[in-house]
Order: sequence, then C-alpha cells, then structure tokens
Amino acid sequence: MHVIELERVSKTYNNGLRALKPTTLSISAGSFTVILGPSGAGKSTLLRIINGLESTTSGEVTVLAQKLTPQNISRLRAKAAMVFQQFNLVGRLNVMTNILIGRLHYNPWWMSLLYLFKQQDKTIAHWALARVNLTTKAWERADCLSGGQQQRVGIARALAQQPKIILADEPVASLDPVTSEEILTLLHKICREDGIAVVASLHQVDLAMNFADRIIGLNSGKVVFDGSPKELGSDRLRKIYLREDGSIDENIQLGMVN
Repeated sequence: MHVIELERVSKTYNNGLRALKPTTLSISAGSFTVILGPSGAGKSTLLRIINGLESTTSGEVTVLAQKLTPQNISRLRAKAAMVFQQFNLVGRLNVMTNILIGRLHYNPWWMSLLYLFKQQDKTIAHWALARVNLTTKAWERADCLSGGQQQRVGIARALAQQPKIILADEPVASLDPVTSEEILTLLHKICREDGIAVVASLHQVDLAMNFADRIIGLNSGKVVFDGSPKELGSDRLRKIYLREDGSIDENIQLGMVN
C-alpha cells in the first residue's frame, strides 16, 4: 500500500528558482526511505510539499489515498508528522507540554489557545515519552535538554499525533555522530514496530546506507537515483553530488560504497 504518491509534482518559487522538477514517486507503508542530495537539491522542498507546508506549482500529491487539497490539508497533516532539524520546541515549556502540542489538531481551537488537554491526550503523551526513553525528563524545560534529548522530544511530539507517516527534515544535522546514530536507530525502530512510513532527508551517506530500505537521490531538483542501498555505488553517488561545475562536495566520501 502506498501512503504517499506524487504525480509529476514540481515547485518553482516566485524568484524563479526551480526547486523541484516534475517528480513522480510512491512511498510504501512501513518503509524507511532516505532522501540524499547536496544543499539546495530540493530535499526539504519535497518533504514540505508532502506535508502541505509548500504548495505545488504543478502536479498532484496524494496522502493516505486522498488528494491533498486546501480543504483537507489540516486533517492529512496530522497524519504526516514532521521532525525538524532545529527541533522546533518551545524552550520555555516543559517536555510534556511540548509533546502535547502534537495533540492540538484533535482539540477545539479554544482549548489549544489555553494549552488545555483531555486525559486521553495526556495518556498518549506519556506513552510517546516512554517510547523515546525520556520519562524522567517530563517536567523539565525543553531548553535545558541536550540536542539529542530535544530531538527525542520532537519525535515523541510526532508520535503523539498518532501518524501514519513521519517526515524527518535533516533530523541529525545538528547532532554529533554517536547521537545521530541513536536518533536514526530510534526512528528505524518506530518504523518497524509501528508500521509508520519514515521519509528522512540526510547528508550522511553512511547513515543512509545503514538505515534505509530505499534511497532517493536528488540533484538540482531532479531524481537522479531511486533504489536500495546495495544499488548505490560510487558512480551513482557521484551523480547525486555532482555540482554544475563538475566538482564533487569534498565532504562526500565516494570510496565508502562500491
């Protein structure tokens, strides 16, 4: 079953930047997909289009068998949770309240304004906090946590939405290598145990090779690779990271894959 379908979706910004060329993709339920590509390749734009945070210039987006429209965007967005590079937590609020923010969609607007939550919401939030192993941090301010802990809170907030899809935009870009491995291990476990489709954009080729079921390579807004990690050899990796001037990002180790 496909939980995400893009049919010739493109995005051109008002300044003329063509961030995403006509793209057709399908994402299966319970899969772990990694999007690789250099900065400016269109990775974030692709994720934001799926979540409805960016409009399309052309094409059609289908999420959970429903075409994404202005009328249903809020409801579908609740089922396609985002995990962000900079965590997007409210630092002055405690961890539990930050997780409960993931339940705002399910409450009347006046309750949301007052940060009022039902007992069911609190039960779900406690469950989500346990899933990311931060129960002891429930009542600490979010800005007092380490980067890795803050990203775990971000994942718990996503889980509190009870999503079918998690879209993770550079979720480990601000973290050290050890913590990055821990965060992706957690996301991979959630994907496997909960059957949630995870689509994560990454810069780290080694992490993509270790965790992905499928890798989609973007370059200049165009899909230049779509396959399993085993299919991603040095030549195909070079195609993903090749600049217009013919050079390769010096941070990409082409020899790490065969």
